[in-house]
Amino acid sequence: MTARHTVRSAARSERGAISALVILLIVMLFAVAGLIYDGGRAINARQQTYDDVEQAARAGANQIDEDLFRRSGVVQIMPGAAADAARSYLLGLNQNRAAPYDPARIAITATATEVTVRAERTVPTGLLQLVFVNSFDVAGEATSQPEIGIGAGL
Repeated sequence: MTARHTVRSAARSERGAISALVILLIVMLFAVAGLIYDGGRAINARQQTYDDVEQAARAGANQIDEDLFRRSGVVQIMPGAAADAARSYLLGLNQNRAAPYDPARIAITATATEVTVRAERTVPTGLLQLVFVNSFDVAGEATSQPEIGIGAGL
């Protein structure tokens, strides 16, 4: 009778152990799914940010002094207009973005020969919010120079 009583006591003390294990496995499954889902979103957001800053730098590099070019053939960027055009381009994208660009996180350097744009933004997570990761930051930087004519620089 003693052996039977010991088996029943051991069985009672392990009650609920499977439930705790199942809950732990479900949480781990959501964390892994979140890494896969939000990891893909992070890669896409980073690439989109690089594409956006490249286009903003091009918009800035298009702001050349046309009068100087017509008079002398010298291609020179107008730095103030270039910075304004690049900033306007990026901020214009905010209407269509779930993760908009914050003007305080945009840096533009424009000289007479090139325009460099750097932007950072915070992208909200999807599934990783379940494990208390609410967002991630992405950044991109691009530099552009004006080109004149077909096949210039070849």
